[in-house]
Amino acid sequence: MSSEFYAEPDPSKELCTEVAAFAPTNPFYTAPYMEARRAMGSQPWILALRQKGKLISACTAFMKSGYLNRSLEIPSLPVLSESEVFWKELLRFCRNARVSHLVVNSLASTSAVIPTLPGEAERRARCEYVIELQDDLWKQTRQSHRWRINRGRKAGLKLICSATPQAYQEHASVVSTSMARRKHRGEAVSTDIQVGSFKAFIEKGAGELFQVVLDQKVLSSAVVLMAERGAYYQSSGTSPEGMRCGASHLLIHEISKTLQDRGMELFNLGGTDELHPGLEEFKSGFGAKGVKLESAKFFLGGALKKKLVTAARLLRDAVRSEGLGGGR
Repeated sequence: MSSEFYAEPDPSKELCTEVAAFAPTNPFYTAPYMEARRAMGSQPWILALRQKGKLISACTAFMKSGYLNRSLEIPSLPVLSESEVFWKELLRFCRNARVSHLVVNSLASTSAVIPTLPGEAERRARCEYVIELQDDLWKQTRQSHRWRINRGRKAGLKLICSATPQAYQEHASVVSTSMARRKHRGEAVSTDIQVGSFKAFIEKGAGELFQVVLDQKVLSSAVVLMAERGAYYQSSGTSPEGMRCGASHLLIHEISKTLQDRGMELFNLGGTDELHPGLEEFKSGFGAKGVKLESAKFFLGGALKKKLVTAARLLRDAVRSEGLGGGR
């Protein structure tokens, strides 16, 4: 039986509830997550497939318009029972809505198969690591990780949950430190840390901020997005002092215990790829199971628009470089 593709902007409360219930372990399908993204400047949409009015596949999407471009991002691709219908109608929707950039990601997805589509600009294999919270957390943790967790406990490290402007700044600071450390190792990472995004996730109720502290000093910090029965490790960072005393290991273990006590089923530690073997080693050490996924980006705007966008980007970069005088 053929399915009907459905796209609703600024979705109703009833539809948001229906989609969240469809995937109760996925934080990217919750109403608070949609409101957080709205606060960051994107328009929330629901993309869905229905049969006889019944929801069979659904996901959130976020549209953003600029001077030359309009982008549509799907952060978490759903399981598609009729994938051919979904992709065909999604491309039709993008044409009608004049979307020039389509970004398809697989954050917290249980599977992701993205077909070859016109205008493909990038495709990346990735793997996420998921802790099943029904299991014995300590037993499944690697011995070397247990040693670091115990080291942190002996040092007096404690887990707190915070939601203050100072905590947001402290989180951004340790995230920035971690990104700089990874960049120094030769990894390709973003160093553009936006405090506003952390604040939006927490204040809109999409997530919580967990921090490991010693004498009120933040050594490791993580924003964790929440769903009814699942959680996602959205961003994290650890100071050099925290690296020396096992703060990041203690942080994940204590968050896992907290989520387990709340009756949650899954804690997704986020993704990595073949370029970051250290992260793979770190995340799998908590007994997390790998889920192989992929993401892709598509340019749908045509050759002329692509040239205009490229020219505008080069001009913007040139203006920025002119303003970078001084420093060492």
